Amino acid sequence: MSNPTLDSDPSHPPTAVAGTREHEQRRHRRLELAVRCWITNERHTLYLRVHDISQGGLSVRAMVPFTPNGAIEVGLELPDGRRVRARGEVVWIRPHASGESGPRMGARFLDFLEGEDDFYALLGNA
Repeated sequence: MSNPTLDSDPSHPPTAVAGTREHEQRRHRRLELAVRCWITNERHTLYLRVHDISQGGLSVRAMVPFTPNGAIEVGLELPDGRRVRARGEVVWIRPHASGESGPRMGARFLDFLEGEDDFYALLGNA
């Protein structure tokens, strides 16, 4: 029996084996959006390519891997120039794989510091 996660939906239990890519349990629809992204932790501030984004978090291509469970601040510049800032937490890290431009990192948003309504409006219109 699997343990529930924050993104678990008890009405749709996972069928894939834990630890595989098929085992992703997502609460929010992921979108590929062209937004500028900066992520900061206690050691780095990096400009990163967003792989996908949702109401609950994002996935980025990170040239310098962050620490799992580490606190981060995410800055986004939306296509119309508005800005979004959120506190977040690194959820997972994948090492560099063939066919990808570098390691990937997934993070969840914990709370928004700026631009929350603009962010949700963008996702709703995408």
